[in-house]
Amino acid sequence: MKNRTRSGTFSRRLSSRRKFLAQTAVAAVGLAIVPRRVLGGAGYVPPSDKVNIAFIGVGAQGLRVMLHFLREPDVQGVAVCDPNKSGADYPQWDTHEFCNSVRKLLGVDTGWDWLSPDQPIQLTHSLRVTGGVAGREPCQKIVDAYYAAQQRSGQYHGCSAYTDFRELLEKQKDVDAVVVCTADHLHAAVSAAAMKKRKHVFCQKPLTHSIYEARRIAEIARETGVATQIAVGNQASEATRLLCEWIWDGAIGPV
Repeated sequence: MKNRTRSGTFSRRLSSRRKFLAQTAVAAVGLAIVPRRVLGGAGYVPPSDKVNIAFIGVGAQGLRVMLHFLREPDVQGVAVCDPNKSGADYPQWDTHEFCNSVRKLLGVDTGWDWLSPDQPIQLTHSLRVTGGVAGREPCQKIVDAYYAAQQRSGQYHGCSAYTDFRELLEKQKDVDAVVVCTADHLHAAVSAAAMKKRKHVFCQKPLTHSIYEARRIAEIARETGVATQIAVGNQASEATRLLCEWIWDGAIGPV
């Protein structure tokens, strides 16, 4: 997987194909057309330039990652997928985390309390957290609410929901890319299936559980030519890469 992709590059690469096609079509007919983004004002991204993303695995971490992607102006969330319809036992890292995060996304101060019932969960012998609500239906509601807030009608029901990622990949033809936040043991299988359908992939770590899986995933990525990235956070930052280059150049001697 190409985990050296710079932050923000993932979405821009995916939209380049659409921009190219649009520009080519205009040139072919010789028309002078004012781009819709100009009419829409600064920061406006027309639907034709957006990357349609499906979120596969929308538990606690999947919900968090989904909220980050929805904030990107060139992203359109079109589907969520999780075998769990809904559950209130997903670990929050802070009391009211889920409801506060959704309120922040939507720009509201109230509502969504049901996402954070805050029942105690004993994760380990020494770690106790509070439970939040996540799963297929809650995340579908969040996506629809986010886009509804941008409509004059205040209505939006464009986010599909699936229980099986294979059904999603087969039926949801408008998906350009997937965000994989399933249980760890499914990361490789879901990513491989998506790439074979020519879907770009952003996957949580770990990507694989074996060297064989890693090699096979790399082969599929090369064969399909799709954009791929692993959520390695700070390890993929420009600062970390610079430090690595210094060390490789012997800045602090042999390591």
